[in-house]
Amino acid sequence: MVPILSIVFMALTALICLAVPVGAMAWIWSRRSPDGTQRWPRVWRAFGVGVLSFVISQVLTRLPLMSLVVPQLPEPWPGLLLSGPAASFSAALFEETGRLLLMLWLMKAFHRWIDGVSFGLGHGGIEAVLLVGTASVNNMVIAGIINAGGWDTVAATLPPEAAEQLHSALVDASPWVFLLGGIERLAAITLHIACSLLVLAGIVHGRAFAAWLAAVLLHGFFNLVAVGLIQAGVHMLAVEAALIGIAAALWLGILASRRWFDPRPGSEVAPAPGLG
Repeated sequence: MVPILSIVFMALTALICLAVPVGAMAWIWSRRSPDGTQRWPRVWRAFGVGVLSFVISQVLTRLPLMSLVVPQLPEPWPGLLLSGPAASFSAALFEETGRLLLMLWLMKAFHRWIDGVSFGLGHGGIEAVLLVGTASVNNMVIAGIINAGGWDTVAATLPPEAAEQLHSALVDASPWVFLLGGIERLAAITLHIACSLLVLAGIVHGRAFAAWLAAVLLHGFFNLVAVGLIQAGVHMLAVEAALIGIAAALWLGILASRRWFDPRPGSEVAPAPGLG
């Protein structure tokens, strides 16, 4: 039997992945100025561009390259490019490049602080849904089958070793393991908001390349901390605590970054300046 608490945490993680970005956007959209007008109009565009950024940079580009092309390269390239440090920074490189290009192409008149936040919610939100949310829903379905006594039917469709590993992962794992994915996604969404604001501020102030490079380094470092601690055998709770600590520091930067943009939250968006 899969513990009920495990199933509850699977559901909570799936809810975090979907409800946090969409709920945050709904709150942003609903905000009103003292005169009753919408405080931040047209924010869903930035959210949608953020979603598109992750899909293009990861789903359609990096992940196929890493799974199909890199393994076919001569040694030592596969081992090098698939190593923890290289994978951490290649993800950062692809995602931050996609972030910069799509902001330049599709957000020329959307340069408010709230647009950077919304872009990050879209980018981090779709990543959470695709990488963690869907897996949590799948785990919930299989857990329900196990608890209903139908596991043998599912196991018959899988290789014996794979079936044993899947059953053990759901039945024997601590329930808290299924919540850690949701907590990690909260930290990752925070990272994407911070990187989005950093890149957008670089565009606004004519320092796009410097901001892009800083975002790549920040993103790669965040990934490397997670990968490095896991590879070093650090307990997952300690890994999540480290990521939450980084996310808390990033939130201070996110709030402080408002001064980089137009201080009037309801003001009209300005045309994009040159890259200088």
